[in-house]
Amino acid sequence: MKAPLLALILISIGNSLHAQEKIRTIDLTNRVMYASIDRPGDFYTIGLTGEIRRYDRDGNVTLIHKPDFIPTIFDPRDGARLFIYDRQSQRYQFLSPSFEPLATFDVEPSFAVQPWLVCPSGDFKLWILDKADHSLRKVNMRNAEVELEAVDPVLSADGITTMRDYQGFLFLLDPAEGIHVFNALGKRIRTLEIPGLRTFNFLGEELYYVRDNHIEFFNLFTTEYRRLKIPDGYTDALLTDERMTLIAPDRIDIFPFAP
Repeated sequence: MKAPLLALILISIGNSLHAQEKIRTIDLTNRVMYASIDRPGDFYTIGLTGEIRRYDRDGNVTLIHKPDFIPTIFDPRDGARLFIYDRQSQRYQFLSPSFEPLATFDVEPSFAVQPWLVCPSGDFKLWILDKADHSLRKVNMRNAEVELEAVDPVLSADGITTMRDYQGFLFLLDPAEGIHVFNALGKRIRTLEIPGLRTFNFLGEELYYVRDNHIEFFNLFTTEYRRLKIPDGYTDALLTDERMTLIAPDRIDIFPFAP
């Protein structure tokens, strides 16, 4: 079932960043491919060469990691057990905060014919998107068993660029269509129609992303929608209860923030 954003409840936020004092600007020498944030508030940028930089809440670089591949998916999760997946090698790892491997696994061929994306679900489970039959499978890593399998015949797996599990939902991003939202059983419950979207993140009960000089928020449980105006030129945002980090092609700006 599709739920166009125009059908959702629009709640406008009147405050603007123009009146807020910027905490810091970080000039970028290399373009950021995408960025992510962990639960404590450290944020990470992934460059076009695959280099991962971790910053603290005030924008200080605390670690630089250069994997041998460009991560297909990188999810810092709670900051203590990071997740990284490489489609080319069909390998995924859990990493320590210092990016030392805690555990490394190959995607079992019995789990998927053509694995396209893999993401964690809690501490001991994985979602696998199989390009061969457009199926989603949830795998229990402790006993190496498929717990559930769901097929979405209209889902074009090779168009999906990222996949994340959050608050009992699964989110698949297709830049041509938007964000497909699935429940815990792998059934699609709605599509947020946002063509051209490159990335999204979460804060509390809300999913958020940048579009048309706004951060747009979608409440996962009430389906309410609200917007926050931001200055021109930003392509991504990372939010905590205290910081708003805005990413432009040439810089990162950090502002104070209260949800």
